[in-house]
Amino acid sequence: MTEALNTHDWLMPFGKHKGERITRVPVSYLKFMVREKTNHADMAQAELDRRGTVTPDIEISGHAIDSASLRIRKTWHESRGDDEGLHAWLVRMASEALVSGEQRGDKIALGGVLWVFERDGEWPLLKTVMRDKRA
Repeated sequence: MTEALNTHDWLMPFGKHKGERITRVPVSYLKFMVREKTNHADMAQAELDRRGTVTPDIEISGHAIDSASLRIRKTWHESRGDDEGLHAWLVRMASEALVSGEQRGDKIALGGVLWVFERDGEWPLLKTVMRDKRA
């Protein structure tokens, strides 16, 4: 096993984060650098590795997290696993919805929740959630 690189003193050499410590650059920007194979993709990957960042099979929007905390909090509490926070629960349930949910127009129904996805990107993006009034 190789030793992890120490990225703490590295500064971003270009772009909108130029001059910032790489440890403060958002994950999405680091992933962009790797995906686009920029000249500094190795540096970005080293920082992602240091953070323990993995590329998800599904992305959860901030709006979906907010909607879940406001609209379906009871469903989350009743169906979450031990030590499963809201984000982890959303990832698990949204993945299940994509595989085994009931398609209803632009929404997918599963577990008393309607799941709304955008599928234009590299992986599905959960845009929002709402209670399924039919359930």
